[in-house]
Amino acid sequence: MGELENPEENPCFGCGPRHPRGLHLRFESVQAEDGVPEVATRFTPQPDEIGWPTLFHHGLHFTVLYEASYWTALTLGGRLWVSTGPIRYDARRLPRVGVEHVARARVLERSASSLSIRATSATLAGKPCGELESNWTPARREAVERAGITLPAYLLSEIPDGE
Repeated sequence: MGELENPEENPCFGCGPRHPRGLHLRFESVQAEDGVPEVATRFTPQPDEIGWPTLFHHGLHFTVLYEASYWTALTLGGRLWVSTGPIRYDARRLPRVGVEHVARARVLERSASSLSIRATSATLAGKPCGELESNWTPARREAVERAGITLPAYLLSEIPDGE
């Protein structure tokens, strides 16, 4: 349990440590009250991240939940996974600007070829804000190469040879 390593060269808008405008999310491995391992991040929506006045923008809220899901797939899945898309996104109550919140994610189902993950967000007092369910499949080296994507070495090292 503890903070997850995130390379300085990570270019991601959501979690890249040095992205010039990004959310700079930092993640930690935690254990839920029911004993299930999760990945969590705390975030405080900023005044320039609004949709409706005083409310965090829907797309940025989705981004926080999606990032929590990605870090869960990587950390608890034990390798690099890619999303096959969201299953369901529900924003019951958007987070308020200037108020610290927490997003947590856990693996719901797992097989050799897929992960199902649920991410939730809430106030620190536990009032729910939203939920994202998503599916993930293992990253395949040939698919990355065929797409012409150049991945940083730290991500390539997470794709087993021959995949």
